Amino acid sequence: MLDSPILLFDFDGVILTQKALEYTALIKLRLKFYRWQNIDDLRLIDLARIFEQSDSSNRIKALIRIYKNFKKYIPSKWRRVIFFIKFRRMYPKYEKYETLKPNLKEILLKLKEHDVPLGVVSNTSKKRLNHFIDKFKLDDYFSVFISRDDTPYRKPDPYPVHLALNLIKKKHNITIDKTQVYLIGDLPSDIMSANNAKIKSIAILNGHGTKEDLENTKPTHVLEDISNLLELEPIKKFLLN
Repeated sequence: MLDSPILLFDFDGVILTQKALEYTALIKLRLKFYRWQNIDDLRLIDLARIFEQSDSSNRIKALIRIYKNFKKYIPSKWRRVIFFIKFRRMYPKYEKYETLKPNLKEILLKLKEHDVPLGVVSNTSKKRLNHFIDKFKLDDYFSVFISRDDTPYRKPDPYPVHLALNLIKKKHNITIDKTQVYLIGDLPSDIMSANNAKIKSIAILNGHGTKEDLENTKPTHVLEDISNLLELEPIKKFLLN
């Protein structure tokens, strides 16, 4: 019998649609107040991702990151500060409209039926992650959840992956074979984290990252959508065994 794969999922863009950040980005981009620059090729999801990666539970750290990361788009220093304050207050109001990615529940149920260990490795905050764990009962499927508050390092560092695998090892009482571990992500930082942790990776193309950027990180596998996961040859082979 084949050894079970271990699947680690990124959260936003792979499990969750992240409509709230995109809608907030749309509203902000329409405001002439910020005097936007260099946004011709900037997608809503790009703006949302830059904000998410800059954010932190420490507001001072978040402000410093926003101040730096949005300099290209909002040249005015004080307008960048206002952007940070307004964006941070606005997007949580729309998170009530977030949904799981289409077909994801069916996929998770199928994997659970075959006792495939599942974990979440995310750069989002623990408070936010816990909210959606409760809302969508994600602990029915996943045994391990790693947020940015659980680790001193974020992806692309390998530490969050190592932490997740150590917890899975204890909870499932199994030996970890890294050749059977996959990190599923939609950003280059996800694939780089997998590469740095010496595990396999699955790039999802319809999430937040661009096809070119994802392919440049050399993922083990590339899927158009998370709904295609069970058709991936090594996963399919295990489920049919």
